[in-house]
Amino acid sequence: MDNQNDGLWRGGPWEQPSPAFPDPPAVRVPKGAYTSRRPVLRVRRRRKKWTWFLGLGALIVAVCLSILLLDRLLDRGPLLQAPFPYIGEDWQYEDTDRQSTAPPAIPRADTGSGVTVSLLPVHGEALDYVRIYERTAASAVSIESEHADGYSSGTGVVLTQDGYLITNAHVVAGAQSVRVILHDNRALPASLVGFDAVEDLAVLKVEAEGLIPAEFGDSNALRIGEPVAALGDSLGYRATFTDGIVSALDREVQVDDTKMTLIQTSAAINYGNSGGPLFNQYGQVVGINTVKIVSEDGSAEGLGFAIPSRRVKYVADRLIAGEEVRAGIFGFMVYRTLAEGGGLELQSVERSSDAWAKGLRSGDILLEANGVPITGLEVLTRLKLDLGAGDSVTLTYLRNGERYTVDVELIEP
Repeated sequence: MDNQNDGLWRGGPWEQPSPAFPDPPAVRVPKGAYTSRRPVLRVRRRRKKWTWFLGLGALIVAVCLSILLLDRLLDRGPLLQAPFPYIGEDWQYEDTDRQSTAPPAIPRADTGSGVTVSLLPVHGEALDYVRIYERTAASAVSIESEHADGYSSGTGVVLTQDGYLITNAHVVAGAQSVRVILHDNRALPASLVGFDAVEDLAVLKVEAEGLIPAEFGDSNALRIGEPVAALGDSLGYRATFTDGIVSALDREVQVDDTKMTLIQTSAAINYGNSGGPLFNQYGQVVGINTVKIVSEDGSAEGLGFAIPSRRVKYVADRLIAGEEVRAGIFGFMVYRTLAEGGGLELQSVERSSDAWAKGLRSGDILLEANGVPITGLEVLTRLKLDLGAGDSVTLTYLRNGERYTVDVELIEP
């Protein structure tokens, strides 16, 4: 996944805009529009001897016209476009390079309410997919966004019983109005609490009471191979439920100019799933579905990605509090393989970083981060999910046989 073909990536800021409808319209054939393909028998007339010459001339003319038409198609794009996408088609209302990353132009909700995302530990027994759906279906909502050139649709997750919702930023980006369809089919206008295009997360608010909040779990507790399920409005089909497994953790995915750390899953994630929940086998939300890989020839299958709940909590909590979300990096690079005796060796340290100011240098061996033994790169990767620029982490490192401990602040990328 390190060298992605940018042309294969779909989803995220390239989310499929599609008309918001609960079910696809029926196709009806108007009366008289159908013509039989049964061949009609006609009397064959005797041809003149020179008719073959006219036929050859007509063939040459047809070939020339075909070449001209093909050149026109290749130079100016398709003359006709299908009203609905076919499988594997990159169907967009507008060029992806011009997709908006601006917040929606909708009323603003108050911030500073004190609402936060709670990550609960696993409890109870593992559920089968039927019981996961029955327990969680009411906690997912449909989101319809109206733009100047049409509509787009996506999915959201109920955070609180009084109407706080979490979704992807690109689901509502640039919208002139946003409407939320609840599980009981009530349609309510949404206001904006917070929006971050880089993190691809947004918090909305609807005026409602008695909603059924989703239970959020800890994405750091996931294991590769564990069953998961995605819920969302796939291609306009509301509350579509698909199953799969955790295919990979801490997968670094380059989306546009942003590198995101995501959960990879084999659960089918289609256009319209964006902003919807990824559940673990206990019915807890462990991720927000955001992007998938597709290929024009259909060779890419089961490559969906979700934002880990750890990162969702960090971003959503700050959006609700009205604070700025600042991405952060450690300011150093490490070798991927463990050093002899354990830990990760520093490959380089940025001179402008706090790590350099606190004395870290290349060749030092990182042993612990916030008291957690560093057994692999994933320890540092997951630690960053809860941190931003200005936040500090306690690092224990080894140099010339001596152990040192320092508090290092993350810096902006």
